Amino acid sequence: MTIKKKIIVSTIAASMAATAFAGIPLSSKGLAEKLGFNNTAYAAAAFPSTGIVDYANKLRAALVTTGGLDEVQALRTALQALSTSDLKSIASPITSKVSTKLGTSFDENALANLVSDVISITYDPNLTELERIRNTDEYRAVLAQLGVGAGFTPEQVDDVTVDQVAQYFFTLQEKLAGILKNLPTEQLIAALTDPVKRDALIQQALVALSDEKLVVQDIFDAYGITTADLKSVVTNAQGKVDSTVVLKAATALYGAYLKMNETTSPGGGGVIGGGDTGTVEIPKAVTDLIDDIKKKLANATDAEKAAILAEAVQKATALVTKLSTFDLSSDVKVSNGQASVQVSSSSVLSAIAGIGEILKNVKALAPGVTVPAPVLNLNLGNVAQDNVKIGLDNAVIQEAIKAGLGGINLTVNGLSAVLPVGGQFNGAIDFNINKSKADSSTTGELKAASDVYSFGLTIGGQSVTSFAQPVTVAIPLGNVDGVDKELLSLAKIVDGKLVFQGGTVQGNLIVEHRDTFSQYVVVENKVSFTDIASVQSWAGRAIEVIAAKGAIEGKKAGVFAPKDNVTRAEFAKMLTRALDIDNSSAKEDFADVKDTDWSAPYIGAAAKLGIIQGRSATKFDPNAQITRAEMATMIARALKVTKGAQDVTDVTAALAGFKDASSISASLKAGVAFASKNGIVIGNNGKFSPNASATRAEAAVMIYRAVNFK
Repeated sequence: MTIKKKIIVSTIAASMAATAFAGIPLSSKGLAEKLGFNNTAYAAAAFPSTGIVDYANKLRAALVTTGGLDEVQALRTALQALSTSDLKSIASPITSKVSTKLGTSFDENALANLVSDVISITYDPNLTELERIRNTDEYRAVLAQLGVGAGFTPEQVDDVTVDQVAQYFFTLQEKLAGILKNLPTEQLIAALTDPVKRDALIQQALVALSDEKLVVQDIFDAYGITTADLKSVVTNAQGKVDSTVVLKAATALYGAYLKMNETTSPGGGGVIGGGDTGTVEIPKAVTDLIDDIKKKLANATDAEKAAILAEAVQKATALVTKLSTFDLSSDVKVSNGQASVQVSSSSVLSAIAGIGEILKNVKALAPGVTVPAPVLNLNLGNVAQDNVKIGLDNAVIQEAIKAGLGGINLTVNGLSAVLPVGGQFNGAIDFNINKSKADSSTTGELKAASDVYSFGLTIGGQSVTSFAQPVTVAIPLGNVDGVDKELLSLAKIVDGKLVFQGGTVQGNLIVEHRDTFSQYVVVENKVSFTDIASVQSWAGRAIEVIAAKGAIEGKKAGVFAPKDNVTRAEFAKMLTRALDIDNSSAKEDFADVKDTDWSAPYIGAAAKLGIIQGRSATKFDPNAQITRAEMATMIARALKVTKGAQDVTDVTAALAGFKDASSISASLKAGVAFASKNGIVIGNNGKFSPNASATRAEAAVMIYRAVNFK
């Protein structure tokens, strides 16, 4: 990692440093005493989990190795020096929510003290302070009260311990550090200069953490403690300590994280530690390539190095492509009418390890180069069976996570599914595909353009039907003679009815991101409306196509209401559905959007990606009519996320043709400039009318143009 990128990452990580790694000391002596008991009697509730002890041991060892222990302990000292009023202020976003629910019987001071103690104990060099916290009666009582108030069973109440708090913050830091580690430098720079993007990264870590189903998260949910509240605690704590101290500690913690998660042995050759997989051999082609590059660079002038690195990246990319592609057709076995393959071979593990080694060295040798996370392609070829099972051993998944793969692409009979790695996808995976013929009992009067597919997924032996990290499926089309391909839509079959999901036609495939699994079929979805004659000439086709994809619906059967205005919530749904970025598990933190609202997942998905913002820090105003400028800006942001679109370099010039350019809000000008320059939103009679409400017909046209943006 270059010095520049390290500083950027450290600054962002500092946003979480005050609460990171909370709940466990970093003293190897104290931990050794704990593991050996040291002739000391401890209450059963005081025993830390083995996982936490192991993690703390590794963390401290990494801090010692990287020379960061002093910086971390300096932050601990600064936190412990805070006054009682400062400590209560830090904890107030949490304690106020609990007090509101439990009333006067709740000991708010005890929880405030516990939160503050848990934050500062991270940096205590011995076990004494941790034992004090664990054996403080008022802390035990308040934790039990929290569990009872959350509706926990007696057994669950017993699980609410200081160790659970420690586990929560350990996992949070892992999530954030993992996200930062995989971001290219330009995105880190953007986050460094833009607090909204920086908050989005923290939000992403908190959302990923919510998938872990930890006890502390259950408590937060029960008391309505949101990610915004947690970020406020972080901000409060950070604001009470000298920023230089926080930054140094964050740098040390992030450096320790990288050290703890190194995938290769020093020198980058031979074998790497494989966790429960033992050692994994790195392909000789990889070590030869890396050694050759290093030798050339060692003897090159500064003028020659650029050309050497350009050639090196080209060769590395070609080798990654070769390593990431496997033909597994000869490994397929058939039993009881089911074709199956179990992916566990040393050759696959070796290839993944080699890819990880290449990525690591390219980043080190050419830090300014962005290397997209590669996908491992496993092709079963064509099989005669309609039932297929693909198993991925835990060793394969863990190796893929360590290597930084972007996913694993499973292909059979022309159908493919790209499974994420990491996060929820962190154990042995079984992916099942069942294919059957589509008929009128399935599609009714609509013409089918594919077979019916049912998908099943287990992770770590547990069935999973919904996931925060979408799976990309590409379903092969059948006979499409006489079919209007723009009207093709992937439909989910729910209780015998079709629910249209959209999808993008790419050659003879339709591609769609799915956050749930069920039965699916591709159909030609012709939707007609009786009230669009007045807008047919300029909006008719757009309405027809966007409606076919299920991104926009009529007010009732046959009625589109083209001149009705669009609310902010409605447009969030239209845009996320049309551009295939909706996510049913996405969460948001707006006070005026309930989790049970129909629009909540769409607003959550858009907010998570930075596409949509509230009209204030806490309010989204979902039922307000969306303005043309807001619509243009949301589309611009969405296209940057989904299609890599670039901002307009000269915003003023792009808006020069509008007489009312000065009335466009400063925060929306870049979005309007992009939408205008790319023909997505156009003005009328020399005006853009930024504050005018947009109609449903206009929304359909703008979204149609966004879908077709290239």
